Amino acid sequence: MTRPGKTIAVLSIAAAASVIAPMNANAAEYGCTGSLIDTYSVKSGVGNHLSTIRLYYNSSTGYNCAANVKTAYYSQFKHYASISMYNKDFREDDNNRPGYNNDFDAGNFQYYAGPVKVYAKGKCVTIRAVTKYYDETAIKDAVGVHCG
Repeated sequence: MTRPGKTIAVLSIAAAASVIAPMNANAAEYGCTGSLIDTYSVKSGVGNHLSTIRLYYNSSTGYNCAANVKTAYYSQFKHYASISMYNKDFREDDNNRPGYNNDFDAGNFQYYAGPVKVYAKGKCVTIRAVTKYYDETAIKDAVGVHCG
């Protein structure tokens, strides 16, 4: 027969270990697989950090994946957030010509917008994230990043 105190102690240690143990770099996060390769702060004009772009790359598929994740305070509320990713500079011709690869997600989300995924093996990606909180807007453009 197991003593209740011993069982609770073992369960407490197991729970603590699961919190302390780092997440597997290849685990799916925000609908993205692969490795986290970069993060970008999405700040408003007054400097408030509303969200973070999390960019992943899956070397076995050649896909980049990104999500616009709200920071803890702003994830208490459902407000507009968007994320878009292109495999070429969106400031160039964006007429969806053949080979032009893009993905977009937008809406009133509580936690994050995305995931968005584009095939970008051997190409640069451009990411744009927008997060709104009432009349405050934060925009981040990461143009021509992670080429290769």
